[in-house]
Amino acid sequence: MRKEHYNDRCICGADAGYSNCCSPFHLNKRIPMTPEELMRSRYSAYALANTDYIKKTMLGRPLIEFNESEAKAWSESVIWLGLEVISARNESMDRGFVEFIARFLEGSKPRSIHEISEFKWVDEQWYYVNGTYPENHKKSLPMKIGRNSPCPCGSHKKFKNCHG
Repeated sequence: MRKEHYNDRCICGADAGYSNCCSPFHLNKRIPMTPEELMRSRYSAYALANTDYIKKTMLGRPLIEFNESEAKAWSESVIWLGLEVISARNESMDRGFVEFIARFLEGSKPRSIHEISEFKWVDEQWYYVNGTYPENHKKSLPMKIGRNSPCPCGSHKKFKNCHG
């Protein structure tokens, strides 16, 4: 999604503008109250290369294995096109899951990440604790987008006239 769209619609795809959606989370003015809110705010943080926020919203193995400089370099090197939340559910009061597809351009190639993220409620806050990929999907799988297809960033322009 292009930065000029951030005022009309949040980077995470919600209808609210960024300043009323994910920005309060990024600025520590509010905390996400659902796993979906946390996942959306983490997607926005990746789109903005806000690795401080990404790091502070994870626990366990993801936090131990997190390389902040690599994450920042990668998130700045791609063009973020959009987020599709497929499902969000709480298994219990302190455990939830969100399945999503994050779309981006890497170089000139459209790609996506399809993940089922696991979140835990710890010390009055949700944290990302694990992510798995559905069996039929691989990380950064190339997407097929025709030049005359609508751009997946949501601009309502043809892909070739927007991000293509």
